[in-house]
Amino acid sequence: MTQSRKAPSIETIGMTMRFGDFTALDNVSMKVRSGSFHALLGENGAGKSTLVKCMMGFYAATDGQVAVNGKEVAIRDPRDAHDLGLGMVYQHFTLVPSLTAAENLVIARIDTPAMIDWRREMKSLEAFMQTMPFIVPLDRRVESLAAGEKQKLEILKQLYLGHRFLILDEPTSVLTPLEADEVLGHVSALTKAGELSVLMITHKFREVRAFADEVTVLRRGKLAGKGPVSDLTNEDMAAMMMGRSEIGTPAPRHGEAGEPVLAIENATALDRSGYKDIHIDGLTVRAGEIVGIAGISGNGQVELMEMLTGQRSLKQGRITVRGRPIAPGATRPGATRCATCRKSLWSMPARRI
Repeated sequence: MTQSRKAPSIETIGMTMRFGDFTALDNVSMKVRSGSFHALLGENGAGKSTLVKCMMGFYAATDGQVAVNGKEVAIRDPRDAHDLGLGMVYQHFTLVPSLTAAENLVIARIDTPAMIDWRREMKSLEAFMQTMPFIVPLDRRVESLAAGEKQKLEILKQLYLGHRFLILDEPTSVLTPLEADEVLGHVSALTKAGELSVLMITHKFREVRAFADEVTVLRRGKLAGKGPVSDLTNEDMAAMMMGRSEIGTPAPRHGEAGEPVLAIENATALDRSGYKDIHIDGLTVRAGEIVGIAGISGNGQVELMEMLTGQRSLKQGRITVRGRPIAPGATRPGATRCATCRKSLWSMPARRI
């Protein structure tokens, strides 16, 4: 935590990254101004992750430079990036679930002693938290925190380590819109105060318009466009990302749904944390239907699949297949058995509609 509290400016100059004959990043230049909130847009495979990995020292770029506060720097590995005050919050949480928030912060330090004086560390952490715009309970285990609190803790960890330039890799992918607005609102306030510079990878135009000052767009590894968000419409940004080609329309579907094949009635099971319940009031899938399950990541989709395949026991309720109740752990109709794990792999025959 020795870096300056002043937010740095970061610039990539002609950044190029080749993997054999494949060019993942082609001569990309981008500048994130000191104290700005910069959005990095692009479709999957556009080169966003490659660019930030070059900036953070995970990749050694084939060509190009990185400049911090206008001076060219050598970032050979993530330790160099850390020493320059650069940090990254990844799309998926990197916290240790069984440890408390305080323990996660302390063990993230490079200088953590073998024997930790927790009285002194907690006093230091409490003083640090007084300077932060949001609070996370330090004494609670991470596994008991809500998704929004975990994301706050990931950001707090970077600030605790002294990083004043943060790369946020799709930071709201597991958050509800309200949680996303709260977290990004706090981060935006730090940029406006000049204490932080942010580069956020995202696909969400709403968040770009609400929080970002400037945007850079990549397409197929090349710079497709950039500029102040206030000067660009959503259509402008979409065209930079995908080009001006017309969006295809799906083919019309024919036929009608048939009889119920799968039904879930008043089913309840424990979630992955073991602390909360997943409750499905009712769900029916009919022959010839395609039913989508939507929701923010971590809101029960995995548990639902495990309930259907017998990998997660029900506390109450029932599941029926073609009218027949299925007991927890029973082999489903039409299932095949995996020779390796000896578990049922359930599949229903497809029907043409």
